[in-house]
Amino acid sequence: MRHTICSVFVAASLLAPLAGCDTLTGEKADSPVIATVGKDMITENEFSREVARVPEWARPQFNGEEGKDKFLDELIKRELIYQHAKDMKLDRDKEYVTKVEDFEKMTLVSMVLKKEVEEKAFVDDAEVKAFFDQNEDKFTIGTELRASHILLETEDEAAQVRDRIKKGEDFATLAKELSRDKGSAEKGGDLGFFGRGKMVPEFERAAAALKPGEVSEPLRTRFGYHIIKLTDIKKGEPANFEQSKESIRRQLLAEKRKNLFDSFVEKLKGDIKITKDENALSAAALPWEAEQEPAAGAAEPEEKKAE
Repeated sequence: MRHTICSVFVAASLLAPLAGCDTLTGEKADSPVIATVGKDMITENEFSREVARVPEWARPQFNGEEGKDKFLDELIKRELIYQHAKDMKLDRDKEYVTKVEDFEKMTLVSMVLKKEVEEKAFVDDAEVKAFFDQNEDKFTIGTELRASHILLETEDEAAQVRDRIKKGEDFATLAKELSRDKGSAEKGGDLGFFGRGKMVPEFERAAAALKPGEVSEPLRTRFGYHIIKLTDIKKGEPANFEQSKESIRRQLLAEKRKNLFDSFVEKLKGDIKITKDENALSAAALPWEAEQEPAAGAAEPEEKKAE
């Protein structure tokens, strides 16, 4: 068992992106060297940084002086393989270069979003309490919703079906004819009653925002485009402020982050010219378009999580 855990950790360490030691020249110069591997070195700062990444379940095996020595051995193994990869000139391989570029882009994007969105979004206790006081009747424990939906593949299809519903066509009939969720389509789109956490979050939020009998505008999730009809509500017991405050804080924080993100992106759009080539976009292939249609029943979205 100890060997298995250690092997898992070694593999995870080797897969850590851009973990090569020669990216930290400045840090090395200011930190004591605790091991050398050929012409390179492992410093105390690097050791501390890497050991902090060990998942909690694996930490006991690296406790004490013996454990630290074992962890240093893991770093030495990684450094040996890293240097061998450099000798093989794999750092010039196209796959490596592409991965480095992707990593660089996503890391910089994450750093900007942290500074411009996460660090600027803040919700204090007064805001949370004010929101609860204004919406106290909406906070319950055990509330269940009953909804129907029509699942469609594209936004255009969803918009067309929504227009047909607005013009008076029957929701259940359209669900039976057109919904890609074959399981609920047989029941006119009915999903039955569901509580919090049983649906994907965006679906749940959209359904909760409706009144019984109301139909949503097309909603995109990872399953496709949904048109949702709320059909019934089973009210739960009233929730007090202490039971509700954390969910309110998360909701308000998410809204602030979204608003900050949208404003930030709009500002960037105003500073940089953007063009689109519709012909080139149309010709671009989607890898899943060539896949065969799934067998009947296999494409059901399964919004309801496994019990």
